[in-house]
Amino acid sequence: MLPVIAIVGGSIYLHQSGLNNRILSDPVLLCTWVVTVAFILLQLVLAWCQRPFTVNRRQRAELDQLRVTVVIPCYNEDAKILDRTIASLMRQTRLPDHIEVVDDGSTVDYTEIREWWLDNSPRGVRFSWVRQRNAGKKHAQAVTFTSDHDAHIFVTIDSDSALDRRAIEEGLKPFADPRVVSVAGLETAINIDKNLLTRAIGHRSLVFQLFAMSAQSVARGSVLINPGAFSLYWAPLIRKIVPAYLGETFFGTPVTLGDDTALTMFALLHGRAVHQPTAVSMPVYPETLTHHLRQWTRWMRASTIRMLWRIRYLPILSYGWFFTVYTICALFTSVAITLAIPLAWPATESLVFASLVALVVWPWAISLRLATVHRSDQSFLNKFIGVALLPVAALWYLIVLRQWRFYGIATCWRQSWVTREQVEVRLEDDPAEADEPPVYRWSHEHDIPSFGPDDYAELYG
Repeated sequence: MLPVIAIVGGSIYLHQSGLNNRILSDPVLLCTWVVTVAFILLQLVLAWCQRPFTVNRRQRAELDQLRVTVVIPCYNEDAKILDRTIASLMRQTRLPDHIEVVDDGSTVDYTEIREWWLDNSPRGVRFSWVRQRNAGKKHAQAVTFTSDHDAHIFVTIDSDSALDRRAIEEGLKPFADPRVVSVAGLETAINIDKNLLTRAIGHRSLVFQLFAMSAQSVARGSVLINPGAFSLYWAPLIRKIVPAYLGETFFGTPVTLGDDTALTMFALLHGRAVHQPTAVSMPVYPETLTHHLRQWTRWMRASTIRMLWRIRYLPILSYGWFFTVYTICALFTSVAITLAIPLAWPATESLVFASLVALVVWPWAISLRLATVHRSDQSFLNKFIGVALLPVAALWYLIVLRQWRFYGIATCWRQSWVTREQVEVRLEDDPAEADEPPVYRWSHEHDIPSFGPDDYAELYG
């Protein structure tokens, strides 16, 4: 209800300031206002209606028969972080049948970690390791997609993403519906409390997922971005689209970025892409400003191409198509408003004040859904600090990332990663282990956060 109250309160303020009269008298402004408010309210209602997918005993037995293969493409990842990712898979309540690491020509020596897991994987889990010349993440994933002919479900996971112990079990549940061909997990930074940057960006990402992505999932399975950190796909579909996946071009340039959005796009064209908020992954978020901006550049270059594909290929007037068009219009409208404010001053004085208030009130209002995320290693104080920083994250997007996005749009044909030329983030060593041999402690100690109560029905009613 608080987001609705924020919208009503803002409308009353604009009416009293006289700005509403100008909006009502201008057909273009009126149409923009009505569409924006209506779509925001629609997302609120849809997101509020989301419930995690559940299964009965018969459906659980059917899901247990599915063969699950996890592919971990790896390029210049910190060895201990990669080890933690593998360890999180080995302790799942529903173990995968096959885990394959594809080393895409890294300069890091993974000999110890490879040998350890080849010798110590749990019974019933086949662990394999492939190394290839550097060809990009898509080609690394395709190694497993094309060689594992028995899998019913392919799980894609980043090399820095530890999983909650029930992630695969929860992620499989939506496949009880035969219309579902892909499932997006809930992504939250494992290092979310590292510094101000990880707190602001990490909580902003969570709010987006529990607002926009939740709404997309409820709207007939229209999720547009399956997180690369953890997503699940119907394997027969993936095998079918591998040639198009690897052969994608944009004005003759091979597209190597945006593997997650490309797979989601193919899923949307063949069935439903849904979100399962109880299937949690914990990737490592950038801890430095330069890493964050380089990652954002890569994302914006990929998203530019994906938006064009969605407009071209998704059914017109589907929720995904409308969301894409709305996002593009909102971007350019916000830029136009920013430019108009100084040119029309002082008539826009009330609009400036309303915008500043909205930057604070709106992120806080929709952040209330974060209360549904129960994380074992995060105190109430740390969560409160993260939520308090959301207006800062909104301002950071408005001032910096929005402009950076246009740079990504203008250079979208540059498909190099711009990150991972070297190890970006390292897992800090425990001082107590300084005198011990360089053994990967994550292989032995599964000190990984867990999420939610034992019974998720208790959380969601």
